[in-house]
Amino acid sequence: MSRNRFVALCLLVLMGAFAGGYFGDRAIPVAHAQVLQLPGKVSATEITLVNQQGKVQATLRNGATGAELTLNDAGGHVRVAMGIEGIAVHDANGRLVWSSPRRIGIVPAGEQ
Repeated sequence: MSRNRFVALCLLVLMGAFAGGYFGDRAIPVAHAQVLQLPGKVSATEITLVNQQGKVQATLRNGATGAELTLNDAGGHVRVAMGIEGIAVHDANGRLVWSSPRRIGIVPAGEQ
């Protein structure tokens, strides 16, 4: 191979590499991991919060009468339960310690 052909081949390879990089950069959009795009709306029928051991700590769900929220202790036992019917607080043994009068639980904003 002559020196001129070798130089021409090297230039052709370099030009092809630069052209491929240039057009590849323009054709494929850049993905930025730092850009945080939050969804406009999240829908679910139940949301469960679990600890590192996998035990349920809290549950927010759509019940038969409306929204229900339960808060559990470290052992996974229900300690506080809230809903349209009222609020109930239980001790570590599961016994009812306090409860609100019926129908005086979570009142919608439109009612008095």
